[in-house]
Amino acid sequence: MIRQAREVKLLDIARELILEHGMVSFKFTDITKRAEVSRATLYKYFSGKEDVLVSLFVHDAGITKQMLLDIQLDPTLNNREKILLSLLAPVASSMETLNRSGTLLLSANPGIFMYASDKQKARLEQIVSEIRQITLEFWLTPFKQGHMEVTQEQLEEVMALTFPYQRGCIVIPQSVMTVGKHIHYPLRKVFENLLKSTEALNWCEEHANVDYEKVLIGIGRHKKEGMIAC
Repeated sequence: MIRQAREVKLLDIARELILEHGMVSFKFTDITKRAEVSRATLYKYFSGKEDVLVSLFVHDAGITKQMLLDIQLDPTLNNREKILLSLLAPVASSMETLNRSGTLLLSANPGIFMYASDKQKARLEQIVSEIRQITLEFWLTPFKQGHMEVTQEQLEEVMALTFPYQRGCIVIPQSVMTVGKHIHYPLRKVFENLLKSTEALNWCEEHANVDYEKVLIGIGRHKKEGMIAC
């Protein structure tokens, strides 16, 4: 736990430096000065600048993963509301004035993954796989339970329609994330478009209704600082 706490502290300092100086300009060794640790100590945790950036991404992805798990277990939401909330909460976070997420720090140069340590690459692959599976379950659970009357092909088509709203998403390419003006829409407009898209799933009565105010309350309850779109 002590090692993990130290790593989180170093990452917080790195995040501050990046926000102050930019991803390109910040120096790896500046972390030691602000954290008041030796270079040897810093190298025990990270192999270099790229390793720090990937670590920030992995850390924030872990926060997103926990948010998704919390939404899955929320007894106040029906299955359709859970899908919309899982999509809207990260979008709401990305619309904030100061977006501190690891995704934002990495999206300008996805090639830095190539220079991360094997340890961080393994952590990244694991967290991406876990988030993919959790995200998929939001759709497959009601499908398997018969809460929507569609074929698997129809379900996949609707899922594909939601991809452009996953700004900063780690599951789809950056080129897809930034296509179109939809990322500049107000949250209510994003909600309405997602509602329209999921209407095609022919929900059973118990899971068909979605209340915007209820979803907003859910966002406030589940949204976490530093999370990324999923």
